[in-house]
Amino acid sequence: MISIATKVHITELNGRNRTAWDDFVYTSPNGLPTHLSGWQTVMHQTYGYETHYLLAEQAGEVVGVLPLFFVPSQLTGRRAMTMPGGLCTQDENIAEALLDAGLTAAVSHNLPRLILQDSRQNWPGNGYTAQTRTQHVHWRVALEPSEDELWNRIDGNIRRQVRKGRKNGLTVAVDRSGKLLDPFYAAFSQFTHQAGTPVFGRSFLENIIQTFPEGFNIAVIWYEKQPIAGYFQLIMGGTVYGMWGAALHKYLSLRPAYLAIWEIMADAIAQGHTTLDMGRSPADSNASKFKGQWGGTAQPIYQQVFNERHTENTASIVNQVGSDSKYTLFMRLWPKLPLNITRTVGPRIRWHVPFA
Repeated sequence: MISIATKVHITELNGRNRTAWDDFVYTSPNGLPTHLSGWQTVMHQTYGYETHYLLAEQAGEVVGVLPLFFVPSQLTGRRAMTMPGGLCTQDENIAEALLDAGLTAAVSHNLPRLILQDSRQNWPGNGYTAQTRTQHVHWRVALEPSEDELWNRIDGNIRRQVRKGRKNGLTVAVDRSGKLLDPFYAAFSQFTHQAGTPVFGRSFLENIIQTFPEGFNIAVIWYEKQPIAGYFQLIMGGTVYGMWGAALHKYLSLRPAYLAIWEIMADAIAQGHTTLDMGRSPADSNASKFKGQWGGTAQPIYQQVFNERHTENTASIVNQVGSDSKYTLFMRLWPKLPLNITRTVGPRIRWHVPFA
């Protein structure tokens, strides 16, 4: 496909251009681990989705990528979605060309809309019917060259909470081999059960580990030989990205979250990384306030819905999940189900909402 207006050539990801795709993501200021081509394999293996990974080239150089997959759900709506992070480019014209190609592919499969998930940029509609919601932020913390320097820089209250965690008998392990996947999943799935959110399957994480064997780590907090908190990070370009993590509510007084974040930071420094991206949180939430204590800066995250040009308004679509009483009722009922059942049923529900 050729976009004459911007002189951009749009192609599908294939075996010949996969390396060029990833090289672009690695070097782009807007590149994220979730933009990497390997997620095409992860999403297909985990959910069986049809994927359309679109690559923009100009004068023989890669100038943008759009990692797209199709969710043909009758429950939550048929749609084309990006990986968290949206599209990756620095040019609005390139973004428009990628969106145009993505919408063309979506419409050809009878999918009425394209959603840029967790975009770090607010892309203009440029004639498309679009709706943008900004309810989340991500916190980025610059690390120090040494653990001692970081310890001396962070707030005194943070240091006290970390010490309390240790005095309370908590221990922590950070793993880069995948051996802590089971205890992580045990703690995380229990947390999501209590929170009323269906958990993704263990196979999802297995596929990530297999596809990115050097691009992740797992931190687990233990109390009396039980995993009470777990955090799964992705790693790229000197930055550690928090993806999924939680501490069980009944143990929060032991300060597992403080100890976990500190140890993740200390491990990142030991591995030569320079930044911790603490991941997405609702703005002004307790989670966001907790992350804000560590001395970082908050930056907005955008959810953007694009329809074909001159189609219906999408405001009701982009706000649907947060306002629909059916979802509120579901969240109240989910914790009442047995944990083992939610671990079985949850992954089937997540096929309809792969990233919640």
